Amino acid sequence: MPTPGPDIPRISPAPDAAPGGAPFGLRFRWTRSVGLAVAGLLAWGVVKVHWEERIAKEQEAYRYHGFVLTRDLGDQLSQGTVFALLGGLRAVVANIFWIQVTGAWQDREWSRVRTLVNLATTLQPRFPLFWTMGAWQLAWNASVDKMENRAEKSAARRALDARFWVLQGKEILERGIKNNPEKYDLWFNLGWLEDQKLGDYLAAARNFQEAFNRPGAPKYLERFIGYDLEKGGDLTGAYAYWKKLWLSTTDRSDRTRAWDKVETKIRELEEKLHIPAADRIFAPGSPRQTEPPPLPTLRRAAPQPAAQPTSVPAAPAE
Repeated sequence: MPTPGPDIPRISPAPDAAPGGAPFGLRFRWTRSVGLAVAGLLAWGVVKVHWEERIAKEQEAYRYHGFVLTRDLGDQLSQGTVFALLGGLRAVVANIFWIQVTGAWQDREWSRVRTLVNLATTLQPRFPLFWTMGAWQLAWNASVDKMENRAEKSAARRALDARFWVLQGKEILERGIKNNPEKYDLWFNLGWLEDQKLGDYLAAARNFQEAFNRPGAPKYLERFIGYDLEKGGDLTGAYAYWKKLWLSTTDRSDRTRAWDKVETKIRELEEKLHIPAADRIFAPGSPRQTEPPPLPTLRRAAPQPAAQPTSVPAAPAE
């Protein structure tokens, strides 16, 4: 290789070249790009965490975690239905199942009714009507149908079959409450089922109390608690409840609370339990402090004038 002479210029390295030969500007730009990419990933990670937390809260609020496309559930669905579910059409599919409940009820296919109710409530767990009506279909309609099934000669067997469907309806309400614990009507319907179908009055009283504690519960529910405590044989508990209710206020003007009935129950239980006169709210023989509201006055409808016959125009002469 010839030695550079005076006519051959010597090539010196670029002023920004690194010892390894890479330009400093290129390395700087590459480092800056990597830094920006890392910063972007970190920022996306922060946004993603908050986004996923918000989605998780919404799913929890709507109880969507209760829906899992299991093999058993998939076996009961058509291929098109599965694709609809995976495509986000849960509400539409749930309504289709619910419409089919009516046909199964008319055909008295109670196992199919139960399957359809379970599918609808699984897909739409935050819709209380599905739980309430589904439980009614099984605990009332199915149980009565089985009790009146004269094809079954054994009365004991009919009663056993009827109780089975009552318990199926109860189980639906209990699952509905787990998904909608704030809904008073689900608690009330569970209490009503235990009162009317199972005769478990103390359990009914507890559920009526839970219902009354929920927002929007009507005032009359507070009396159901005392009634069922007494029906369940807990006279002392019933008296304590009525007494506490009476002493909770001195305002008896709210007729929706039926204070006359509360007073009547207290007086009855004070006699049954032989409460000493000094400990009673109402002394024996004392005048009543409340009276039942007056019955509404029925007014006879005013006689209507007889309808006047309308004149029919004569046909034109030909």
